[in-house]
Amino acid sequence: MIELASSTVTEIFTAFGKLGVSAEDVAKDAAEQARAYMHSSAAVGEHLADQLLLPLALAGGGSFSAVSLNMHAKTNMEVIRQFLPVSFQVAEGEGHNRISVSAGEPRYIC
Repeated sequence: MIELASSTVTEIFTAFGKLGVSAEDVAKDAAEQARAYMHSSAAVGEHLADQLLLPLALAGGGSFSAVSLNMHAKTNMEVIRQFLPVSFQVAEGEGHNRISVSAGEPRYIC
């Protein structure tokens, strides 16, 4: 585990050992994740990004920048859209992705 803390956010990068994978390679995986975050202009890493989607949707909107969006985040967006009247916009920037959440028309699911 690698923890990077600043005045506004704490990011934790984790890599898990696997049978047949050396401890050095596991540590290298976590270090590469942390390095990518530190060299980006993003506010959050890819694993925190998917955790921020629902609170912003419930709040009715907001935005943040993330290193990248993984498949989990993209799936979360689709699921959230099924239950809440929100839309997501993703814009690629230099060294990050800007994710915006905006309120839309209410939908009724029966």
